[in-house]
Amino acid sequence: STLFGDDYAVNYPKEIVINAGVELGATSTSEEALEIPSGSAGTITVINNGTLSGAGGAAGQSGGDAFEAGVACTLVNNGIIRAGGGGGGTGGQGSYTSSSTSGDTGGFPWSGTRWRTYYFNSNLQIYWNYSHIGAFSGQGNLTSKTVGNATYYRRGYMWTDANNENYYQVRRTLYSTVYTSGGSGGVGQGYNQSATSGSGGGTNAGSGGSGASFGQTGNGGVNGNYTNGVGGGASGKYIRGISFVTYTNNGSNLGGTA
Repeated sequence: STLFGDDYAVNYPKEIVINAGVELGATSTSEEALEIPSGSAGTITVINNGTLSGAGGAAGQSGGDAFEAGVACTLVNNGIIRAGGGGGGTGGQGSYTSSSTSGDTGGFPWSGTRWRTYYFNSNLQIYWNYSHIGAFSGQGNLTSKTVGNATYYRRGYMWTDANNENYYQVRRTLYSTVYTSGGSGGVGQGYNQSATSGSGGGTNAGSGGSGASFGQTGNGGVNGNYTNGVGGGASGKYIRGISFVTYTNNGSNLGGTA
């Protein structure tokens, strides 16, 4: 319609010839390299001796279409019609356990973050900063008790103060789960755009999938140890609106139709 202007709606035969060595390309997946929209009158014939290229898909997104018809037309392909490749999928999330330890192994009881301990009914009662945690049974060389996200460790010896109270050396380790992001997917191949690889993810996360070549689906992201990777974007269509098109192919197509 842009090529013919007001004549697009006039009832006479129209022909578009794309010469050999010429490439028409879309720079956005919302557009096509060549569109034959509705609103025409008379026959329309497109002869492609060159190349029609769709835009490449962004990470995780579908590639763009090469040709679209919204009205009856004839398409003769003697060259290449290729849909944009899909973008690569995002990698799965990762996770790992982080820990921090407090307490020391020497010095007088009550210094730092020492436990104070008492005996009740032959069970070792445990305190951390004066807060009662629970009881250890027995007196092994090294014992531990987990409460919530903390693990408390007791060393296997004690001493007695002037008030005849018994003390043990202890320390506390706090655990937390850290989640990391998966890598981003690469972009798909398109007009004036090469396919790219995905980026790496965080610790234990999956890397992003690479973008696909013309007419191909993007590679999925690699699984992380917390979530799975996301599939890649689909290829675009080398012809959209195929029901309007009388198609003769003497060249090559990359992608599907819709």
